[in-house]
Amino acid sequence: MPDKTIRLVVPIVVISGVAVAATGAELLYGQPVTPPAAAAPAAPARSTAPEPAVETLGLVRVDYRLTRLPQHASNQLAVWIEDEHGRYVRTLFATSYTANGGYVRRPMSLPLWRETSGWESASETEIRRASRPAQDSGEQSLYWDGTDREGRAVPAGRYVYRVEGNLLWENRVLFTGTITLGEAEDSSQARVEYLPASARAESGMIENVRASFQPGEPLDQALITTFTRGS
Repeated sequence: MPDKTIRLVVPIVVISGVAVAATGAELLYGQPVTPPAAAAPAAPARSTAPEPAVETLGLVRVDYRLTRLPQHASNQLAVWIEDEHGRYVRTLFATSYTANGGYVRRPMSLPLWRETSGWESASETEIRRASRPAQDSGEQSLYWDGTDREGRAVPAGRYVYRVEGNLLWENRVLFTGTITLGEAEDSSQARVEYLPASARAESGMIENVRASFQPGEPLDQALITTFTRGS
């Protein structure tokens, strides 16, 4: 396994679901910054046209019920998409501890997702897109806009959604379902598997995993969250 360290996750500001960062030093210790008198005037900023949105087949919504377990070595979760041949497409969600390198200290954390995605070699952009703090108990919804890890629209066809969760140390639960992207609506319920079978004794963290597809539906920017610190 490559020698990687846990990434330090720094919270960033979100406005209307879009991550932004300050580009100038407007304040210094709460006081306005006065530029030196000899400083040359800044050149006017160039206006740039926004990048065109990628046209996709529609929107997939993955729903599940989550109950956080009151114990250590638990509550790690990843949700991702594969094509019907088992090739990795994109990660929708991964708890930030594992996504940012926690698997070095806890290698039994979400091993199937890490192997399928090749996460040890994931780009910084992909990590920031998927990494989220552990969710609170309750009904959860994730959205896939029909693009792959590079932001390209995927072709019509059948896709696999998976939800992997660490219940307690090496005990895991895996949900697998299929959804068809095309011109018609589709929905499905995922089947569950416990790894190993004795892990069923620790069940209850994730339940009722299902997905639906709406053709031609765009991704509402208000649904986009940003990468931040978490567990």
